Amino acid sequence: MKKTMITLLVLAISLAILFSYLALTKPKQMPFIGHFFDKVVYGSLYYFNKPDEAHIYASRGKIKLKLFAFNPLEKKSESSVLLFHGGGWAFGSSYSLFKICRDISNKGITCISADYRLALKHNSKVKDSMIDARDAYEWIIENAELLNIDKDHVMVGGGSSGGHLAASLAMIPDENNEVIRDIKALIFFNPAINTTFFDSGFELPKNTSERRVKFWFYLKKLFEGKSIELSPSNYVSENLPPSIIFHGTNDKTIPISIIEDFTNDMKSKGNDITLSKWEDKGHQFYRWDKEVYPAVIDEVINFIKEK
Repeated sequence: MKKTMITLLVLAISLAILFSYLALTKPKQMPFIGHFFDKVVYGSLYYFNKPDEAHIYASRGKIKLKLFAFNPLEKKSESSVLLFHGGGWAFGSSYSLFKICRDISNKGITCISADYRLALKHNSKVKDSMIDARDAYEWIIENAELLNIDKDHVMVGGGSSGGHLAASLAMIPDENNEVIRDIKALIFFNPAINTTFFDSGFELPKNTSERRVKFWFYLKKLFEGKSIELSPSNYVSENLPPSIIFHGTNDKTIPISIIEDFTNDMKSKGNDITLSKWEDKGHQFYRWDKEVYPAVIDEVINFIKEK
């Protein structure tokens, strides 16, 4: 009985300390549950698949943006991959891609997962995330020797909003009206490739839940009226990097029709693009569906080695 009481007391004190820490460190704009996931749930992912290297690629005041490298024991490809996580440019973590990166590195390919500023955590906008993505890529190119990679064979990819960031590097001109033309290939997982609907008069269906409506308008604000200007779908041109898109036909967040239209536009310009459609799968299925995950990773590896 006494042992049980001591155990319960220790547990209660530990929880009190944890929740006090979370309350003190929570960003003003982030819901408590979001902060809990960021620190506890996402934080724990770091220890399940620890990266081999961590580097600060940029500082924004007190914010230190890092990228995490997973190195193969034996290189089997001259290519390497930079990935950006999803989360609507508002939440999420580079840690969420650690398992994917580790599995890719186990196949002989260097994989890197990068931080970028998030609206709920850093009070940032979509444009800020895009700037961070470019800085991450440029840091990797400048430090290719340190990372033991070939700077001419860097592929870029991401899921959902991270897919938008990856596409923006190759497709959307920066403030100097330049795009990055040396990206070896693009790897997309249910990418937010067309964001124009935020400012094109699109109306949500009447049966949309209140929670989803609120989040939709929140995301709209993050674009600052520039969702059309910042949509990769508006910059389809010739000679873009070879690409592959993994997308579920039952994706409620980004309908498959948007991806099919983008794929057709890319092909009409003579670009090499593959749409890997997964029947009845939803958003981010590649992370949560244990049955199809191995097949997705195998297809990713084959694409990397072929390109």
